[in-house]
Formats: sequence, structure tokens, C-alpha cells
Amino acid sequence: MRRYMVFVLLTAGALGMFSACRDNRRAGDVVLATPTQRAGTVAEAPLHEGGQIRTGLGVITSLAGSRSATAGSDGLAQVDSTLVAVTIDENGVITRAGFDAAQTRIGFDARGQITSDLSAPIMTKSELGDAYNMRRVSGIGREYHEQMAALESWARGRTPAQFLSMALNNGRPAAADLTASVTVNISGFLAAMEPAVANARLGNAAGEHRTGLGVVTDLGASRSATSEQLGRARVTSHYAVLTLDQNNRIVAAWIDSSQSEVEFDSAGNLRALPEASPTRYELGDRYGMRQASPIGREWNEQMRDFAQWMIGRTPAEVVGMGLNNGRPSGADLTASVTVNIVSALAAVARAAENAR
Repeated sequence: MRRYMVFVLLTAGALGMFSACRDNRRAGDVVLATPTQRAGTVAEAPLHEGGQIRTGLGVITSLAGSRSATAGSDGLAQVDSTLVAVTIDENGVITRAGFDAAQTRIGFDARGQITSDLSAPIMTKSELGDAYNMRRVSGIGREYHEQMAALESWARGRTPAQFLSMALNNGRPAAADLTASVTVNISGFLAAMEPAVANARLGNAAGEHRTGLGVVTDLGASRSATSEQLGRARVTSHYAVLTLDQNNRIVAAWIDSSQSEVEFDSAGNLRALPEASPTRYELGDRYGMRQASPIGREWNEQMRDFAQWMIGRTPAEVVGMGLNNGRPSGADLTASVTVNIVSALAAVARAAENAR
């Protein structure tokens, strides 16, 4: 029902915008350029020339792949996140889309001791490139990042409603123009497209624009179990989506974060898994920062103002901003943003690097 309602609303919105606005799409402007590691997988396309745009992020996270330890095998805390970044023009048409996924695993043994290297870098499936090693088992001989590039290309030039209504076969694309290039299960991307569109923030790209998605993940707050306290596998991720104009200035931005946690005891047994793992932005007041905040503002309010502050600046200017113990030191932000933004800035840098 939720997916149907989103489909109806998106279709109505797109029809309304088509009647009020001229179509700025150019003939043949339907193929997405791809991140650095995807070079050569699809044809490079000219950047979209637009006007008013909206950029959003959708994150769907599951902990269902986690398991308890046994005498013969380690336990596993597995956090699977599906990510969609989208930019939509004034006609309700997707001009840029980014699809990616992150599978973060933390092992622990039957004594509740963590066995994984918590300092190892965490990369998304697309960032892994050929190291993800899907090609050898792919029925079409294509890596994950190559398949995502093809899906991004297909999404461009369509409305979100058209994307959401694509035909599937056991979660995989059934359309003839996708079956030769995308064979992975994409049902999670359809689910994440909904919040990405619903949360999309307004921007104005007077000319060409490109969009990038950046993810930074940290495992440092994880700990082994003892007889006195539960062990925990904590996966903290920061996300940034940027839309940049032809002068490399930010015209729309979205910042979010998620903290997924799996608990286990000193015998390696999992405690009950959370039914959902919403992002901090989705939690809103439920995140509970307002009472502890020296400025009385929730996390999502602070990130909204931080994203707004980025508008008109280059990614380099944002990443190079002044900090005091990881917090903004500039007078134009100290009254509205007091949280540590070091990881958010790292995600901004990655988003800028991936912008296509």
C-alpha cells in the first residue's frame, strides 16, 4: 500500500510539473556517467542542463543476516544497507541517480570476543570494484559496480514513478532493456527510492549539474562481551549527497547518519535484533539530542542547517572549513551546529569525488 501511494503521488506530481514547466532534457541525454572505478562500463553522457532540482537520499538497513556463534563457527553481526541518491528536475524526471550497497560484517566467537579487525577500512560494494568479485559468478560476466552503472543509466530520463513500477522477476529486472546488464536483486533499491524522493531537498542548478554519493563507516565503538556486560557490534555510517553545478559549487546537499547495533553475550549468543535501523534524520526527535544539546536543537535540525550552509560553496571550501574539536568554529554555524562533523566532512569529500 505504501509503495502504491508513493507511486500515485509521484505520478500526480510529475504530471502537474509537466503542465507548468518546459522540458529541459536534451535529445539522447539519458546515460549516467559513472564513478572513477566504473570507467569504461557505460558511455559517458553530457551533464544535464536544468533549472530547479531536488536532491534526496534513501537508506534501508537490515540486520537479518546476523547469527549467533556456535562451537564450530563464529557468530556474525551483519549490517546490510541499500543506498539511493537521486536528483529530480522541475519536470519530475530523474537527471542523476546513484545506487550502492554496503555490507558490513563483524565476527565474534563463542566466548563473545570480537574476531574482526575493527580498524580495517569499510568500503561499499561499488567502491570495491573488481575486488567485490562478482564477475566470476555473474551470469552476464559483469561486476556489481558495472550493474549499478547500468541501472543508473536506465533510471535517468524516467520519473520516480516509472522507476518504482518497473517489472521484476524474483526481485531482478524483467525489462528486456535491463536483463542483459542487471541481474542482481534490486528490490531494495525500489524501497530506498521512496524515501530518497520523499525527502528530496530543493536546489537550483541553472546549468549543468552532477550528483555524488559518499559513505564513511566506523566500527570503533564495538566491544567484546564480558561476564559483566554484553558485547556489541556497532556500525556507524555517515552519508552525504551533493549536487554540483558547472562551476563545482554545491546547489543541493543532504547529510545523514545511521548507527546500527547488534548485541551478544559472553557465550556468543545474539540478543534480539532490532526490527528496524532508521537513520538519525529519520529518527528526528526520537534521537533524543535536544535535551543534551547546548543550543536545544536535534541532530536532524543541525544537519539540515549544515547542508543549507553548504549551498553556494565548493566541496573544497566545505571540507576545509574551520573546526574546533571537530565542531564548526565559524560564527555563521556555531549557533546552529554543535555536533562533531568530522565524519560528515569525510563523506562530503567522497560524494564530491564520486559526483558524475
